[in-house]
Amino acid sequence: MDLKVEYDGQEHTVAEGQTAVIGADVGATVPVSKPGISRRHAIVKHDGNHWVVEDASSRNGTFHSGSRIQFLDIDGVTTIRLGHPTEGPEIVLTPADVAPETRVATRVAPLASPVGSNSASGSEKPVMDPRLDDLIKALNDSASSVKGLTWSVWAMIAVTAALVVLTLFVAIVGNGS
Repeated sequence: MDLKVEYDGQEHTVAEGQTAVIGADVGATVPVSKPGISRRHAIVKHDGNHWVVEDASSRNGTFHSGSRIQFLDIDGVTTIRLGHPTEGPEIVLTPADVAPETRVATRVAPLASPVGSNSASGSEKPVMDPRLDDLIKALNDSASSVKGLTWSVWAMIAVTAALVVLTLFVAIVGNGS
């Protein structure tokens, strides 16, 4: 099963046994020459069961639905952004087995039915509620805030410890004169 990779109006097809490099390198499978894009920014490959997109340790990150990702399974039409969660270059990844009508509907982002509900025919996958994406984004933002706070606290402890050591040093040197 092939994968179609779309960027800036151009389509690239990646065969199941191949690996595609997305980035600023002129030899990349999908060249993206924009500021903030690493030479090897992201990699798309088939792991034997399904397609996966992986951030290639890029400087500015790879994003899906506003959240930074390291790995992401591609199980339908998937849009990622490089370098910035909302302003970065948009890459659309579409597995070959996705029906054409699904491709169009997914790219247009139709209104979703409640989580777990099925269409009238009952044969389609449940549609994810867009509020779930909002909740996941809020949780990721909260986790990032906590991480930032933790680093801030450690930085304050390190500065305080350095000041204590410096004060003791000055006191010892001052008493030695």
